[in-house]
Amino acid sequence: MRVRTCFISLNYLLAFLAVSCLLLGEVIPLSFGILVLTMLGTFWILEWSKKIPVMPHRLFSLWKIGLIVLPVIYFLFQPKMLDLVTGFLLFVLLSRFLYKTELNDYLYGYLVSIVCLLIGAIFTQDLVFAFMFLAFYLILSWALMFYHMMVEKVGSRAAPQAFRFIGEADTARGSLFGLSSLMIMVSLVITATIFFSFPRFGLGFLELATSSSPVTGFSDQVRLGEVGEIKKNQSVVMRVEFTRHDRPYRPKSKVLWRGVALDHYDGQTWRSTMPMVWRSRHRPGTNTVLFHVPNPTTVVEQEIYMESFDSPVIFTHGVPMKIDGTFERIQMDNGQVFKTTDNRMGPRRFSMVSDLGADYHAFRLPIQPDLSFLQKGPSPHLQLPQLSDRLKQFAPTLVNDSDPAELKASKIMNHLQHFNYSMDMKRETRLSAIDEFLFVRKTGHCEYFASAMVLLLRINGIPARMVNGFMGTEWNEMGNYMIVRQANAHSWVEAYIPGKGWKTYDPTPPDPNAGSNQLNALTRTYDMMRLYWQRYIVKYSAKDQVKVVEFFNRRAHDFTSQIKKIRSLTFDDLLKALGNRPEIWVGIAVLAALLLLLPRTRFWKGWFWVPTPPYAAQLYQKMLRKLEKRGIHKPPSSTHLEFMEHLSGLPEEKLDCVREITGFYEQHRFGKGFASKPQIEHMEKLVRQL
Repeated sequence: MRVRTCFISLNYLLAFLAVSCLLLGEVIPLSFGILVLTMLGTFWILEWSKKIPVMPHRLFSLWKIGLIVLPVIYFLFQPKMLDLVTGFLLFVLLSRFLYKTELNDYLYGYLVSIVCLLIGAIFTQDLVFAFMFLAFYLILSWALMFYHMMVEKVGSRAAPQAFRFIGEADTARGSLFGLSSLMIMVSLVITATIFFSFPRFGLGFLELATSSSPVTGFSDQVRLGEVGEIKKNQSVVMRVEFTRHDRPYRPKSKVLWRGVALDHYDGQTWRSTMPMVWRSRHRPGTNTVLFHVPNPTTVVEQEIYMESFDSPVIFTHGVPMKIDGTFERIQMDNGQVFKTTDNRMGPRRFSMVSDLGADYHAFRLPIQPDLSFLQKGPSPHLQLPQLSDRLKQFAPTLVNDSDPAELKASKIMNHLQHFNYSMDMKRETRLSAIDEFLFVRKTGHCEYFASAMVLLLRINGIPARMVNGFMGTEWNEMGNYMIVRQANAHSWVEAYIPGKGWKTYDPTPPDPNAGSNQLNALTRTYDMMRLYWQRYIVKYSAKDQVKVVEFFNRRAHDFTSQIKKIRSLTFDDLLKALGNRPEIWVGIAVLAALLLLLPRTRFWKGWFWVPTPPYAAQLYQKMLRKLEKRGIHKPPSSTHLEFMEHLSGLPEEKLDCVREITGFYEQHRFGKGFASKPQIEHMEKLVRQL
């Protein structure tokens, strides 16, 4: 491929990636982004056909436009500052492709592309950005490399009419890309080392800038059926790593992630009337103590990586004892629902220590709130909407008056579990939603089961509330972590049992389609990469740095111990050890053969290092091959001038061609002359005449 073609293509590909990054982060509208990409494609065709770049008009000045036009646009239309800045950057990017005063202007295009990439990075925290960054890093390195090739030809101050034809006669071979790619990868490793070792500082504005989609079902007011709408979405909400005693831990197959607790129902909408009873400030990087469990049984550490999820709710499994994360304030209401009060959006990370074997009645907070509701059911948890007479008469028939509260709750749950699970909840009658569910359809999803059980419990005098959250059942075996999706949204019941506190009941029967969306190996691998991207790149913190240092310290200690053991071995011991491992001998033999033979192969030489000769040398070689066909051979020891003296036997017109080609070779091979396109065409014509 020609050097000029590579240079132009890399410049436009770099700009294409920069604009795509802005599109990926939704910094610019899709229609505007497509327009910019279309203009870039048009400019690429024009520059490839040598119609641009051109010198700008004397009245055209970017700094004047920025100084005069931007303030006018801002005060007249009052756009967001980010939109104004991004739009101006893209205008500068496009104008730099159309107008250039010198070759140096390509560097301004690189700078603008880098700024666009950085803006996109703030708004894009998905794994896709990793691939875009790697591609951008590679292409930028190649673009700078070809830029310096062009500068060596005509200088950085050359005007468009001077550099427009540069590089057409030079060829970029695979050896150039192969060796440069290797060097770029080495530089990337060094860059990654600096990234992981550089001290971490809190950059809160990066958290604030990211966007997320609002999700219903996890606020203080939830309309009946909203959780069912969430269950149709397969998007990932969070990924959770469990450890116990510093080892990976897999909890039970059914894990309930507690979100919001709702106590008031008006026949259509559930809402929370429970007041906040506890608030605390939090410093990221330190643990905030939540509940104290006197005798913990199953203490598990949970690393929770939440995707962009527009809800302040902190989802918990078990009794949370300690918490750390990317938030500054935390609060809890009377239903033990934890929320952050920050306005941060985008992916978040929580580190939580919980007791999975504890009940919610055996705890105390470091700051004692009013917990009187634990000793007796508060009146909000017995609230009932306007009910049908049929429902009022039906509820007592499920239990006996003499049954204790726990047995009553179990009987009601067992009755509901004989119903069927279905996501199709189209209304068939004019009855209330719960009456139709209990007496007509007898099928539904978790919201209807939980709502019906709460009402049946309250009619029988048992305080109860509905809880919305997630039920995690999907496990990534490859990465040893749990995947929780919006489709795993779930509703269940908490009933107050005297002497035992709030107890969890899940009346929903199993979903027959729950296991139909198992991940294949490729999907599991990609999902694991997304988790590691969030863990080690996006949410990489000072605490993680300490863990990395401790990891390498342990590995270094183990390596030193192994070296000491090897040094204590005698030669006979080593031979005995290798004698029992024939595959090691085979590996050593293959490696030795490769080291001896590979450097001699044509493939090795041709791929890794074959310097491309300049055009003058290529032209001279073509001439010599033409003369060899006539039986005239140039001795290896003779110079080009000495060779001319032995060509007296050639016809005069052929000899004139050789003289002119040799003169061109001497001037451009050993001098600093530049071959124009007409000269190149003339030289090629002379070679053909031979």
